[in-house]
Order: sequence, then C-alpha cells, then structure tokens
Amino acid sequence: MRLAGRVALVTGSSRGIGAGIARRLAADGAHVVLHARSQRERAEGVAQAIRDAGGSAEVLMGDLAEGETASRLVAEAFALKGALDILVLNAGGGSSGLAQNLDLATIDRGLALNLRATILASAEFARLTQSPHGRIVFISSGRATHPAPGVSVGAAAKAGSEAFMRSLAQELGPRGITCNAVAPGCTRTEMIAGQTWPDAVP
Repeated sequence: MRLAGRVALVTGSSRGIGAGIARRLAADGAHVVLHARSQRERAEGVAQAIRDAGGSAEVLMGDLAEGETASRLVAEAFALKGALDILVLNAGGGSSGLAQNLDLATIDRGLALNLRATILASAEFARLTQSPHGRIVFISSGRATHPAPGVSVGAAAKAGSEAFMRSLAQELGPRGITCNAVAPGCTRTEMIAGQTWPDAVP
C-alpha cells in the first residue's frame, strides 16, 4: 500500500489502459478519481470493482475537448479529498483523417482533446496541489515521433504535449513534482479490438 493516503485522478478511465491504471493505483492504496466523457455506467463499474477489492474510488464526468472542462475536472477531484497527488492524463485519441480533408471542427477538437486539455489540467494541478511528491503522467503515443497517414492532428497534439511536459518538469521539479510522458505502444484494448494491429499485445 505504498500510495496509501494519496489521491489520484485518471482521465479517460472507464475502459482500456485508463481503467487498468486506475485499478493499479487503487491496489497500491491511492484513492482514485475516475473520469469519463459520456460512459458513466462503465466508469461506475470500474469504480465499484475497485471498491469491491477494498479500494476507494469515485467518478467525475466531462468532455475534455470543451471549454475549461479539464481545469474544472482537476478542481473537482481536488475538492473531493482536499488534496491531489497524482494526475494521469490518459484521455485522448481520434483519427483526424487525411490532411487534405481536414476541416476546422476536426482540427479544433483534436487539438483541444490531445493538447489543450493536457495544458489546462496540468496547470490547474500545479496551482492546487501541495503534495511534496506530486506526479503528472501524460499517456502519449508513438505517433508523436513515428508518422502515419490519417493521424496528423493527433500526432501533432501528442508531440506538443510531450514538449509541454518537458518544460513543465523543469518548472515543477523544484517543488518535488515529476512530469513524465509515457508511450505504452500498441495495446489490444477494446477501442482497437476490431482493427488489425500485428504488434498489439494481449
């Protein structure tokens, strides 16, 4: 229970990698705040499984691509326990299609979800947390450094978020807060189960 007494917010945690991260944090003793954009029932299912295993979990909702939702989410998670030690920025995704077919709405949503939300959530975390061992973990993608057709906006946003994390790490390091970007690689989750990913792992 090495994380006992600490509070963690995991965005995009109703399924897949986010749900797995939330379960592991709870198993290590953290109180976990799960987040979902629209699938409350699924997020509540993950939270209940955590509670059934002896852990502590709650659920918050919000579309991170809209306005200042990312800031609000962090503030609400902080308010639940009066503290926030760990922020895992897992929500994201979406293929943008070929560049020649992009429209403004697609570009704006891709950047808002995969870059702006990262900045807003991290900034709010930095303002609120008093934790001497704070952690911000951004779940990135290999597309940030390895190009592919049809994902240009998301790839650009992930690369931008990685650059943001490198800068933020220098700002928050003196406070004992670490900031890291992790690209877990192709993982066979429900989101990609219907696609062919030869390098996916079970």
